[in-house]
Parts: sequence; C-alpha cells; structure tokens
Amino acid sequence: MLGWSTDPRRRHPFTVLYMRLMWLRRDKQAFEGAQRTLRTARRRQQSGDAPPTRRVRWVHRVGRAHRHGMTVWSVQPRRRRPVVRVVYLHGGGYVHPLTSDYWRLVSALARTPALVEVPAYPLAPDATVDDVLPALVALAADDVDRLPTVVMGDSAGGALALVVARRLCDGDGPEPRRVVCLSPWLDATLSEPEVRDLEASDPMLAESGLRAAGRWWAGRRDPADPEVSPQATRLDGLPPVDVLVGDRDILRPAVETLAERARDADVDLRVHEVTSMFHVWMTRAIPEGRRTRRALVALLRTTAASPPG
Repeated sequence: MLGWSTDPRRRHPFTVLYMRLMWLRRDKQAFEGAQRTLRTARRRQQSGDAPPTRRVRWVHRVGRAHRHGMTVWSVQPRRRRPVVRVVYLHGGGYVHPLTSDYWRLVSALARTPALVEVPAYPLAPDATVDDVLPALVALAADDVDRLPTVVMGDSAGGALALVVARRLCDGDGPEPRRVVCLSPWLDATLSEPEVRDLEASDPMLAESGLRAAGRWWAGRRDPADPEVSPQATRLDGLPPVDVLVGDRDILRPAVETLAERARDADVDLRVHEVTSMFHVWMTRAIPEGRRTRRALVALLRTTAASPPG
C-alpha cells in the first residue's frame, strides 16, 4: 500500500471546502449530456493545450518536440540525471486538452528524478483510438537514454496507459517496468450498475456525457472493445500495475472488476482506494493531492531501483 491515509477523519478542512466549491461551480456540467459535452470539448480544444507553467519552467528543464506526429513535452531536473522515464498520458475523457493542473503532477514526478514525457495527442471526436494508439505505443517504445520506462496516466489516460502497456508486452516494443493508472476510465460503456448510485457523490463526472465521449473515441469499434475499455483486456504478462482511485469516483466499479480479474491471472495488480477522494485528486492543490504525489515519487524511486523482470 502506498503511503497515504484513508481515514476520512484526517481529510483536511481545506479539501472539504475545495470539494464544496466543485459542487458550487458545477464542474460535472462538462460531461452532462452529449451536446453539452461536445460544446465544452470544442471550446476547450479551440483554446488548446495548456503549456508547462512558469513555475515548472523555472524549476525544471523543459523541452518540446514533434515526435510520432504529436507535440511531446519533456520535463526533467536541471542538475540531476533522471533514473526513470515516465510516459504520462493525460486524461479529459478523450476530448479535453491538457490543463495547468497536470503540470503540478508532472513537476512532482520529475523530482524523482525522472524524465517525464507528456504527449499532446489528438482528441475525439476528430480522432479515434485507431488514429492515436499507434503513435502513443511508438512513443512509449522509444529507447531514451536506456532508462526504465513507466507508463502512467489519469482518467482516459489511465485507460490508455494499460492499453499501451498491453501492446508493448504483445511485442510492439520494449516492455515497460511498471504501469500506473490514476482514476482510470476502464469501461467506456459505464455498464456497472453501481455507476448510477455513485454519480450523486461524484463532484466531477456525469455518465451521460462520458458515454458519448467513449463512443466518439471508439470510432468504428464497439466501446466495449478492450482497447477502448481495458477492464476487459488480457492481464497475463503485464508488468506490475498500480491503480489509484477515490471512493467517490463513478469510475471505481470498473476498477473493482479489473481487480477481480487480476486475482485469477498471474499479474501483480494493486488497487489503492482512497476514502472520500474524488476523480483525479492527485493533480489538485490540496493536502491529499500533495501526499499522493509524494507517494507516487516514492513508487517511481522504488521502480527505478528494482531489477527488470
């Protein structure tokens, strides 16, 4: 188990206020209904990806390159040599671009010390999984300074991390050392009956818009296809997988399904469920987010020090 508390009595008062503000802002409106979801996505896509913040540029060495048909940002320490490489796949329901919150997490990961590569991949509905997945696999397969590679992502990016790792382990490139899925969207259909009950406690996500985004991303595929909904993917032969999820996240039931399947397969999959936390809390400027980011850095250091295989 990673080093955070799951005791709800220790939830910071600032976090309680932060979550109340999320409800007041109606953050989940971004995924309420297909038409609203599409309008919000188009507006944010027009604004474009948020580049690394000034603070990230001040603290770290930041690069930008065009690789495999995508803009790829790199963040690493200025003076220390990285001991691990992280390919970080951002979330946003496959329809939202990078936001400034991601750079808070990326900056923390780079302190491992790590080289963190963040692709600004094409988004739905203009792009589908078949358009984007080959480029992400090729990026993850790059041999960068012979560093051990960790594939990590949140939400939709957490699902992509598992799909990319599956492809790499099936022969499309060198196998990653570890996979880390943060609040992953493992079932694009949201078919578990518990989803509807959880939506009332989730301050960020709504099932109607998510289902529409999942259909757009699937393109010609069935949204239940394992490369769109990786809760159904083959688990044999994967490297260690860590899944982090809050108990107020409507995506949690699919994580539980994946964990049940992992018990029957020869795979090291650990689920870290955090009480009273919402979707992708580890990117936010709250005390629980900082604790989780520190725990992720510790996990990366452990991974870098462990032998392959």
